[in-house]
Amino acid sequence: MSKVKKILLILIPIFIFFDQLSKQWAIKNIFDDQKIIEINKYLNFVPVWNKGISFGILSDFVNINFFMIIITITISLVLILWFLKTTNKNLSISFAFIVSGAIGNLLDRLNHKAVVDFIDIHIDNFHWPAFNFADSYITIGAFIYIFAIFTSQKNNTA
Repeated sequence: MSKVKKILLILIPIFIFFDQLSKQWAIKNIFDDQKIIEINKYLNFVPVWNKGISFGILSDFVNINFFMIIITITISLVLILWFLKTTNKNLSISFAFIVSGAIGNLLDRLNHKAVVDFIDIHIDNFHWPAFNFADSYITIGAFIYIFAIFTSQKNNTA
């Protein structure tokens, strides 16, 4: 196993730890009192229980949490196997970020039956849907994945 992969295997639980730590802080300081903390004119911390998928889509779907747990476990296992198999450094990095985020949100679904979202970025009255660190990890991983696909010189990336 390459040195990069060994480092990434150390970073995955660290990323998950910081995601869960931030969510525990949010539950204690925002969710329990149902308050909004204004950080600056572009950033608030707000309590949002996301029972659906991205941006709360399908949150009214019956048993969405059960299906999301199964889907998340399946995708995470596939990505872990792909991570172990690939020789592309950028793909390994992208999978590490995506798996960290997926597991972070999976833990929320297992513990709370919803994902803890609390970061609210906005400009005036235009608010991006609330998100968390795990969502950020997944987004960063997706961008690195796209970069890896478009910059790879080999056919082993897809």
